[in-house]
Amino acid sequence: MASTPQFVFDPYSMAVQEDPYPFYAVLRRDHPLYWSEAGRCWALSRFDDIAMACSDGVRFSSARGNVLDDDPARMGRTLGTSDAPKHDQLRALVNAAFMRGRVLEREAQIRQYAQEYLDAFVQAGGGDLIQALSARISASTICGILGFDRADHLQLKQWVDGLIYRDPVTRQLPESGHEARRAMIAYAQNTIAQRREKPEDDLISALIQAEVEGHKLSAEDLMHTVATLLGAGIESSSSFIGNAMLALHEHPDQAQLLAANLAMAPQAIEEMLRYDTPTQRFHRTATQDIEMHGKVIQAGQSVLVMYGSGNRDETKFKDPDRFDITRPPSRHLGFGNGVHFCLGSQLAKAVSRIFMEEWFARVRSFSIVRDQVVRMHSPVFRGLRSMPVRVATHGSAGLPPMHPAPAA
Repeated sequence: MASTPQFVFDPYSMAVQEDPYPFYAVLRRDHPLYWSEAGRCWALSRFDDIAMACSDGVRFSSARGNVLDDDPARMGRTLGTSDAPKHDQLRALVNAAFMRGRVLEREAQIRQYAQEYLDAFVQAGGGDLIQALSARISASTICGILGFDRADHLQLKQWVDGLIYRDPVTRQLPESGHEARRAMIAYAQNTIAQRREKPEDDLISALIQAEVEGHKLSAEDLMHTVATLLGAGIESSSSFIGNAMLALHEHPDQAQLLAANLAMAPQAIEEMLRYDTPTQRFHRTATQDIEMHGKVIQAGQSVLVMYGSGNRDETKFKDPDRFDITRPPSRHLGFGNGVHFCLGSQLAKAVSRIFMEEWFARVRSFSIVRDQVVRMHSPVFRGLRSMPVRVATHGSAGLPPMHPAPAA
């Protein structure tokens, strides 16, 4: 009798990128604390374990990077890569800047971007929803908020893509990714220098001016904070919109339900975040030996807190693999947990809600060319590189032939 193949979880594998949820189910059931030899890390897959680790910065530190293979230069200098008391000081300063920069008052600007790109997309009968819509809307929004030149939004998205990618063979950031990092940092530094000379009504100027209890952001902390806000802001919104639209396509009854009652959009967005969150797996480092599930995480070892798995935990969510936008609001891990809960969560929800409202105001039905959908390759994020879509507008007879959306 043939033996059962040994279960292997590799956070870098394309099989995991394409569909991590069957792997997560096995991990939760049989391996709640799993050593991934390929990733050189422990993996936590159950909701309660993930929430606990994210709330325990003493034993599970973020200061040695919050992603696998993180850049040593940013460790300890950003909200996501610092522990108390440094983290608390940074968060207070960034919160103050968010208030000064009126980040959550930008809905009119976000809607303008969404309308502009959606009008062109619909007029063309569709196109690549990622490249022509979600990437452009998210990058334009972040440019507008931070204070970057909107004309550079596609270049900035390309740099962010380069930073996220990991080579599936070497499991490392390739040289092109390092080049993207250097270029993005230089770009951020140049804009910061301009705002020091001439402040404007944007978040970079607000971050420069932010002061709490006599403390201000150092030049290094400011630069890495701006670069992190740029990358996280662009990728989280872009990937979320792509994942959400794919889920709606695969569940047409849910798409029809949302289209018929857009007041459900905030609740639907919570379910979309639970069902297929863009932020799948973040990194922590054990500061001491930690015993869990009959095993020991040794001090200094890496730990993956897998939000995507926690959001499908059978002990926390009824029928967790079912996509249901009528699901009552519940605590999910789409934006993390504990002190590192995503600072931009409200902004990301606003971008997504506005997109849904403007999309269904124009589109009666849509069809995804499923065999041409391309996923990104990242041990952290779950998103799409390309997703061709055809659309039928209200009053049209049916889905037209696909044409590329015109460049904005």
